[in-house]
Amino acid sequence: MDFTILGPVRVLDEGRPIRLAARARAVLGVFLLHPGTVLSRDRLIASVWDDPPRSAVPNLQQYVTALRRAGIGVESAPYGYLLRLDPDRLDLLTFDEAAHRARLEAARGDLAAAHRLFGRALALWRGRPAEDVPLAATVQARIAELEERRENARLAWIDVRLRLGLHDELVGELAPLVDSAPLNERLWHRLMLALHRAGRRAEALEAYRRARSTLVNELGIEPGHDLRTLHTALLNDTDPMPPSTVRAVGEAGEPGGAAGHRAGASCGAGRALGEDGGVVRSRDAGVSLSREPSWAGACSLPADIADFVGRERESAELVAALKGGGGAPPIVTVSGQPGVGKSTLAVHVAHRLRERYPDGQLFVRLAGASAAPRDASDLLAELLRVLGADFAALPTGVEERAALYRARLADRAVLVLLDDAAAEDQVQPLIPGTPRSAVLVTSRGPLPALPGATSYALDVPPLADARDLLAGVAGAQRMAGDPEAAEAIVRSCGRLPLALRIAGARLATRPAWPPAELARRLRTASPLNELRSGPLDVRATFEASYAALSEPARRAFRLLGAVPADGVAAWTVAALAGVSAHDVDASLEELAAAGLITAGDGDAAAAPRYRMHDLLRGFAGELFATEESARSRTAALRRATAEACARTTEAARELPPAFAPPPPGLPARTPPCPEGGAWLAAERAVLVALAVAAARTGLVREAALLAQALAPFLIVRGFHDDAVRLLGTVAEAAAEAGDTAAEIRMRLIRGDAEVDRRRAGAVAEEFRMLLARGSETGDRHAAAYALLGVAATLESDLGSALAAATMAAERFEALGDEHGLLAAWTEIAGIQFYLSRYDAAAATLRRALARAEGHSAVKSAIKSAVKSAVHSAVHRARFLRSLGIACYETGRADEAIGHYRAAIDLSRELRWSYGERVTLRRLAQAEAALGHYDTAVARLARCAEMFEDAGDAQGQAMVAYALGEISRRRGDERAALAHFTACLDRLDPLNEPVWTARARDQAARSRAALG
Repeated sequence: MDFTILGPVRVLDEGRPIRLAARARAVLGVFLLHPGTVLSRDRLIASVWDDPPRSAVPNLQQYVTALRRAGIGVESAPYGYLLRLDPDRLDLLTFDEAAHRARLEAARGDLAAAHRLFGRALALWRGRPAEDVPLAATVQARIAELEERRENARLAWIDVRLRLGLHDELVGELAPLVDSAPLNERLWHRLMLALHRAGRRAEALEAYRRARSTLVNELGIEPGHDLRTLHTALLNDTDPMPPSTVRAVGEAGEPGGAAGHRAGASCGAGRALGEDGGVVRSRDAGVSLSREPSWAGACSLPADIADFVGRERESAELVAALKGGGGAPPIVTVSGQPGVGKSTLAVHVAHRLRERYPDGQLFVRLAGASAAPRDASDLLAELLRVLGADFAALPTGVEERAALYRARLADRAVLVLLDDAAAEDQVQPLIPGTPRSAVLVTSRGPLPALPGATSYALDVPPLADARDLLAGVAGAQRMAGDPEAAEAIVRSCGRLPLALRIAGARLATRPAWPPAELARRLRTASPLNELRSGPLDVRATFEASYAALSEPARRAFRLLGAVPADGVAAWTVAALAGVSAHDVDASLEELAAAGLITAGDGDAAAAPRYRMHDLLRGFAGELFATEESARSRTAALRRATAEACARTTEAARELPPAFAPPPPGLPARTPPCPEGGAWLAAERAVLVALAVAAARTGLVREAALLAQALAPFLIVRGFHDDAVRLLGTVAEAAAEAGDTAAEIRMRLIRGDAEVDRRRAGAVAEEFRMLLARGSETGDRHAAAYALLGVAATLESDLGSALAAATMAAERFEALGDEHGLLAAWTEIAGIQFYLSRYDAAAATLRRALARAEGHSAVKSAIKSAVKSAVHSAVHRARFLRSLGIACYETGRADEAIGHYRAAIDLSRELRWSYGERVTLRRLAQAEAALGHYDTAVARLARCAEMFEDAGDAQGQAMVAYALGEISRRRGDERAALAHFTACLDRLDPLNEPVWTARARDQAARSRAALG
């Protein structure tokens, strides 16, 4: 088979296309975007759905099965799936191989071969990768990476053709390219060269004018050095370098060319110095400029890194910001967490700007991250010594030294790099007084009070750059030989540049080590134990920042290690510390200023969230375990879990309680509350992490209460994996602690989550076991829920299921558990539907709806109290939909439509997308029964989109079934057969035996009618 991903996703079997459903092609597209890589189930789901449906796991399994049935060899592997492909079977792999060989041929000087190979590689691109399949936003970074590879290959091909003298051909190709990407200076540069060498000098100058006008109007910046230098050469009629000496982009075999990074890394060698520079030659444009230097400035910059990779966007933005041009010196601050590469980037940018600041490039370390940041007076003394001042004659005061420093730099073009600043007052005296100079500052936190400064927050590099950094240190061939291990190392390092450099160094100094060995160590042990090599040590870097904190901030940092979640709000830290949210504000601000946390934008609940890099979180977790006593750790988690439980219970008041005996003090159900739902959505990961941490610490009761409060939200919103994992963890902890009641509650709720995602068969035996345990221990309440769970799993014995559900309802009535009673009636009505007892189902539902709406005549005070605590809009929406079904099935379509519309309105208020789409399908069915076929078909088209977006295969099958019914009503039996057949294709017979039988019967009826 042959596969294509560089454009639409296609599969060809001996030249014949294989047809696949949209979602199956999307899953295939993810495999093709990551050829030869093991993809976990969670990663595939996150790549296919932005908002995964409740049925994402079975749907994914269904799509993988569809691929296998089509002959596509998706293998099951540890932790996920794998699609192995030969390089000549996938256009992406063929492109990479051809582009790599082309660069090698260009480096060897065989330009004709390079020309041919580049042409073959780029001809494989037919559009944007995977452009015709629905993929989640998380995949866009990978697609952008591939498009960047294509552009680098295109530029390399252009350079090869420049060297071959194919100037006229290139002019025709480059003109539309610059029109489509008018901010790409590299394309403008090559268009100017091609025009000039084709004898069209005037047009080359006009191209520069257009490029400059675009850059100034769009970005407010002048063209870069290369464009300006080439323009000067053309104006002076100076010959650019002969075509044979033009270097192809990426000759070193890497996107953008490692050689290009090295060429730009020196202190100005081979580059035009600019207005006040000396005699140099530009490698790129070959322009000779002769000027005498006006002032011999000092350069105290550290050496640039020869293997510097990536950060092109950040470098360009910093260079643009530092070019100045106003009435004051430009000041740019670069902030970020420890190890993110602030100093490395700043030094690299400073070297790029040496030509613009020929009077000197000064560098000084401010030691802001240490416990004792350097004094401004000492820093001024160091700078003045570099500037040639007589040390013995230096004034003693900061103000006098700052005045002398500004006088030395007056009217000079000097770049000052201040590394690792502590605060604004440390930086302010070091700023020059005249506009020709510039200041670049690095610090771990932002410096918002620095007047006139442009702030730049540096994050970890993109995945592609992180891979390149690791390969540059450890060896590109070595990493290419085991891409899975390389990916695992990058993931364990969290793309943190310091960690990646250390990981690469460890591999480089251990040539016998396979990369998989380091990946295993990083995965199975503490990554911080492995991320140290010689003087480089991630933990030591973190420790230096931690030591500089105040004691309250240090404790806040340690407490953040108790919750392994991506981001937390202030209430979490306050609860862990046992203080108010106001009391932790100062500590959180100090941690942000130290670069140890990032204060992000507001979350879905409009609360600011504080995020921490994975390695920093691991370091905080170590400190929490070692510097906090066992009693302190337990107390912190108990406080936070109790606070989380109280907040969750309040926020989930619109949802039905969990499938277990309710805990005491359950608040009354309320109408839909958007604020509560938004808070639960924002805090979901933190709440799950807190419950798991509490369970593992031995706080079983607290963990069980939080899990029980959170479970309804997780189940209703479709986070079944979270629910099953959380409830299983707490159940195991309860079993170890001997808390049988908590264990049974957790297992009951977990079984309900599995039933909700149509995996009743998987938990049938567990419900029976829970029923037996409840009976043995005398827990009649838990036994009633277990009995109802048993009823839900008896899909092949509906008579026994009805008897079990009826008995459960009687027990709930006797116990005064209104929620259990309503759940039992829901199950009873569903079974009655399957048995075609629609009048009985309608009676059950009317009784349940009256109870859910608060109209039941419960006399007992205790029963009334329980009833008021469990009324839920979700219950009412379900009952209204089911009542509509009962009316429809007994010939009362008009009445059914009213119930359906009420259920849809309520589902939308609840943001319950599942309830809305299944009821919308039923509404279309009822409208068709009244002859409103066009309206029904249009509504079903919308339904199909909703089910497709949710990845709900069973819902898609039901839409096909409804369309089959409409086609039959219209007299089109052939179309009806097609729809019923499509319904059968989408149904899982094991999980949907009743609907499978119905669809099969309807298809047989259509075949019989067609003869």
